[in-house]
Amino acid sequence: MHNFIHHTVFALSLALLLPGTLLAGQNNDQAKTRKEAIRLTKQLETTARKIQLESEQLSVMQKTNALSNWSHQHKLHTIAVHINEQLQPTLKRLAELQPSLPEWNQKAIERMRTSAANLAMNTNAAALNRGFKGVHQPAVLDSEYAQLVQNMNKQAGILVQVADAAGDYADAQLKGHRAGLAILAYD
Repeated sequence: MHNFIHHTVFALSLALLLPGTLLAGQNNDQAKTRKEAIRLTKQLETTARKIQLESEQLSVMQKTNALSNWSHQHKLHTIAVHINEQLQPTLKRLAELQPSLPEWNQKAIERMRTSAANLAMNTNAAALNRGFKGVHQPAVLDSEYAQLVQNMNKQAGILVQVADAAGDYADAQLKGHRAGLAILAYD
């Protein structure tokens, strides 16, 4: 009889704890995914800030005739490298994590992807405008180039804002979760 009660209590305890253990495992996986998304978002913010700084410098350069076309090409190349080697892989990984994240975070990632695509498109157009072939207007007189540089700066700014807000908000949620708040269950 004693063995029967012991096995029953053990089976009952196991049945009661198992859902909690599975839920804790899910929350742990969810927390790991969110941590990675936060790290990637912060990384994206850092890169976007670099691009924003480069595009601001490009805007200043565009307003003077003292700098060569090569200077503009070099700055555009630097921005393109940031986009292709840093933003693109980071956004690709965020897109892979996106379905596992809360809806607000999915929307933030979508907005960052849209801004990054617009940034890349404007950077490419500006690079073609300042390309190596043919005769070009001086940058100071080229209104199309000025608009492209302005668009680049705007898109980089949007990336910085969205990444900063999304990273900070997600980080705060994760801290709340670690403090025992049930934040993850509601977002």
